[in-house]
Amino acid sequence: MSNPSTAILAERHVASNLKAGGWKIFAHDLRTPFAQIDVLAVDPDGILVAVEVKARHPTSWSQGTDCLERKQLSRLKRSLEWLLATRFSGYHARVDLACATLPDPTSRPLVWYRDL
Repeated sequence: MSNPSTAILAERHVASNLKAGGWKIFAHDLRTPFAQIDVLAVDPDGILVAVEVKARHPTSWSQGTDCLERKQLSRLKRSLEWLLATRFSGYHARVDLACATLPDPTSRPLVWYRDL
């Protein structure tokens, strides 16, 4: 059995932090007609959140938001609109970005960008 990829480790680390913070996780790697959502969860305030997870190297000069292209963000927002229309009516929703440091995502705190 091979080791999980660093991206999968980062996603697991983010989901673990969310659960510890009282979030309810609905799905990992959820495919919609518009995009794949890394983590779909409801925050403690009852807001449906599509969390995009980016794995960053500790020596990287770029910010996490540099890695999230406008086109990808647009697809994530359309995915949330579709989910609200088909499965999660009544929720408010947003897109967040979580950046985990590699190779060990637990070595540094997550960098979180809320409500992109």
